[in-house]
Amino acid sequence: MKKKAGLTLGLITYLCLIYLISVLESRSPDANIKSVTDALWYAIVTLTTVGYGDFYPVTPWGKVTGLFVILGSLGVIGYFIGEISSRINIYMEKKKTGFFGTDFEDHYMIIGWSDFGRKVADQIFPAGHKIAFITNSKNDLELIKDLYPHDQCFGMFADYNNMQAYGKVNIEKTKAVFVNFMEDTETLVFVLNLKKEYPNLNIIVNCSNPDLKETLISTGITHVVSRSEVASRMVASYLFEPHVAEYTEDLISTSIEHEDQDIQQFKVTGQNPYKGMSYIDAFVQMKKEINVILIGLVINEKVIKNPTDDQIIEPGQYIIVISVGSNKGQLEKIFDVKEGL
Repeated sequence: MKKKAGLTLGLITYLCLIYLISVLESRSPDANIKSVTDALWYAIVTLTTVGYGDFYPVTPWGKVTGLFVILGSLGVIGYFIGEISSRINIYMEKKKTGFFGTDFEDHYMIIGWSDFGRKVADQIFPAGHKIAFITNSKNDLELIKDLYPHDQCFGMFADYNNMQAYGKVNIEKTKAVFVNFMEDTETLVFVLNLKKEYPNLNIIVNCSNPDLKETLISTGITHVVSRSEVASRMVASYLFEPHVAEYTEDLISTSIEHEDQDIQQFKVTGQNPYKGMSYIDAFVQMKKEINVILIGLVINEKVIKNPTDDQIIEPGQYIIVISVGSNKGQLEKIFDVKEGL
């Protein structure tokens, strides 16, 4: 309000000076500023620093007033340059922090940044998917943008409790949302609020306390991953069957090198050449034709690890296969769909 009042007062003063110089100069027979319009033109030429020289004060008091007009013009120029610069800076800062959102669709979202979240993202990006990150730290936002390619990554600085902000990153069009908070209680409260605003989300969370796993699932979370359980199982496997553990670790990691093994899931579309086949026929053909091992199906969101031989593969299901990294592009072309959800 004070800034607006000061601007109004300054503009009125500037216009008064223009009027005053027209009055002072019009009294002299040698003057070339003889009207308000002449004085206004003189002020505009001065303001734009063009300096045609067609109008200028000749009387002593006119020159004094003209000096104030010149100083006032400098102030006006400074104000507009400052205002434009300020607006540009505000716009760039909003863009930098993701204020305007993204048009990503069928992407993944990670809410909360940490080393664990980074490791999760490092597994998703090699598969060619896009990720939108939400963080409440500008430093983390800078790091995220430095780490990942801009065409696959979008970062937004926001208060986690501002549920309206998630609409800017098309949260309802995501394949899955990973809530990556350190405290289980914070995760629980956050998910309850998020589900209230966006009830149809596919949400995955990690938890520190395995005892809270069932409580978290009861909120409508799709999958709850207990870091301690996963770590303990891997450690135990390394203790008594290390080669199996190495193989398992390789399989659950996204393949990067051509020789890397990977477990992948692909949705069965109408263009999938194996739709309508029995499980055993598809198993044999995949192995012979594309050197891929079919190990399971997902039917009605339930994983069938060892389907019966006569189980028919139908559109809308998911097939789970083991392949090598060099096969990924070929499989996506054959199945006419990207890996993942």
